[in-house]
Amino acid sequence: FFSSRRRHTRYISVTGVQTCALPICLGKWTEDDLHTIPFTLLIPELMENSKPKVSIIQHLRSVTKMCMATYEQYESFGLAKHLNRDELISAGLLHDVGKFVEYARDKNGKIYQTDTGKYIRHPAMGLELVYEFDFPLVVKQAIVFHSKEGDKIERLPEVEIVHRCDFLCFAPIKKFYKK
Repeated sequence: FFSSRRRHTRYISVTGVQTCALPICLGKWTEDDLHTIPFTLLIPELMENSKPKVSIIQHLRSVTKMCMATYEQYESFGLAKHLNRDELISAGLLHDVGKFVEYARDKNGKIYQTDTGKYIRHPAMGLELVYEFDFPLVVKQAIVFHSKEGDKIERLPEVEIVHRCDFLCFAPIKKFYKK
């Protein structure tokens, strides 16, 4: 599943699934930082006393749990055979992997979008991070096309689910906190 780099990479557990911590290391984040990284910088009101009301880890868990619940509903309709559950879960966990290198922390502790992040954005940065690994097409497409970048292409069914779950974890929250 991972290239030879696997032996030299730390792993963390997110909702019981092991995920590669390479992007976290490349972004110079520590495990303690994970709950201090906001899931988005588009809603400044989500930050309270330098801590996000919704962290990137909470967001990834929420999207993944929503993907799993959606799969279960498709299962009850007899349609789960059209989906790959493992790839859907992996895609939910990894869709925002690029944010770990799109964001950085300044010397005062404030998290900001890097210059590269402004021009390339996390979907493309995330795909670049995982490109050398042998991830399924569903996971790669979810990383690069879960956001607006995928609005003009045909998303795979699992990616469509990730996209919708991601949007449900963003749009209402944006309305709750925007002034």
